[in-house]
Amino acid sequence: MDENFKKILVVSSYAPPAIGGPQNLYNLLRDFPKDRYFILTSFYNIDNLSAQKGTWLDGEYIFYDKPGATKEERIKTQEEKTIAKKSSLLNKLKHLARRSWLVRNIIGIPIIVTQIFWIVRQGKKSVKEKQVDVLLGFSDYGPAMIGTYLLHKISKTPFRLFLFDLYKGNFYPFPGGFLSKIFEPKLFKRAEQIIVTNQGTKNFYINRYGENIGRKIVIIHNAAFPEPYLASQSEYQPSPPFSILFTGRIYWPQINAIRNLIQAVEEINDLDLKLDIYCPNPRDYLDRIGIKESEKIKISVAPPQDMPKIQSQADILFLPLSWRTKSNDIINTATPGKLTDYLVAGKPMLIHAPASTYLVKYAKENNCAMVVDKNEVEELKRGIKTLIENPELARQLIQNARKTFFANHDANKNAEIFHSLFKL
Repeated sequence: MDENFKKILVVSSYAPPAIGGPQNLYNLLRDFPKDRYFILTSFYNIDNLSAQKGTWLDGEYIFYDKPGATKEERIKTQEEKTIAKKSSLLNKLKHLARRSWLVRNIIGIPIIVTQIFWIVRQGKKSVKEKQVDVLLGFSDYGPAMIGTYLLHKISKTPFRLFLFDLYKGNFYPFPGGFLSKIFEPKLFKRAEQIIVTNQGTKNFYINRYGENIGRKIVIIHNAAFPEPYLASQSEYQPSPPFSILFTGRIYWPQINAIRNLIQAVEEINDLDLKLDIYCPNPRDYLDRIGIKESEKIKISVAPPQDMPKIQSQADILFLPLSWRTKSNDIINTATPGKLTDYLVAGKPMLIHAPASTYLVKYAKENNCAMVVDKNEVEELKRGIKTLIENPELARQLIQNARKTFFANHDANKNAEIFHSLFKL
């Protein structure tokens, strides 16, 4: 037992081994003493592929929507059983919400309220039983953030926040956006510390709340462990068929930019070009948003631990953010988690995002990616061709990307920064 660290109750709607933001949580906690943290999360928000093939943290998982369950049980649970055992009421509500915008807004209230109730109920018990010193709430569409605040009020346990994205101003289904306007000021006022992932987000919150809040904010960049990526790399020597790769979930911040890429790939006929998308989203969802397979486009699924090898086999790594979304503040402050992977993957990165975004400014500042910051397919086609036809340029971008990674995104260093925040 290592008693040099505070005992943390991590409150998060999503947790490792689920892909996306939870992977950054894994990287920060992997080497943290396992008896000094507990993860209060959802049993059902960990997808089956990740549960069975992904890497779990060593600490104890406490499932607020399935009390008493263990991570070993989640690993063994197959999809049919998972669905059958879900809370029938919540499952029916979520199914109805997916089918209708009106229904989604009406029943969003019981969905969020139910999850907040579960978090507070199980969290209150966990704080007492585990003798928790501090709560750590991770940003989501409401349940974990609000649940953390209410747990703090009930138990008098201090709390800190870790924000992967903005909370207030994000594009949430009702009543998530409404509740964020009420609770974000309360959360920021009461939090001991607020962790964000880039300088752009810190600047945004200083502008919103002032320097007093700014003094609470600590930057810990999204991070990855470089070893799996370095082991998979070979010299960059592109050859036909040239492959463009996107990995990760697809949702509203990326949809239009990915559609631009699909159109560009389909229209480029003077290069042998293909697009590989590795994405865990259901195929019917992808069909609805216009992302479909074709002769040039393949959609696949793979667990997170396979990504270093998959990314090392691509010729271009694609990182999108979209224009004219319903939450421009999110787009402008985001640094997607996959940026970290791409920086160390040993292949050139193509960023297609608005010029106003922190992502574009960061890439230009470090000269670590080909940037197409106009919402124009022709510009995107030119960017693709420039990378493929100029391997020396691509190699320079790869070199700069690696320098940027080791300066800001190495999980070996960033985990130490994170750990230092919780020393007694």
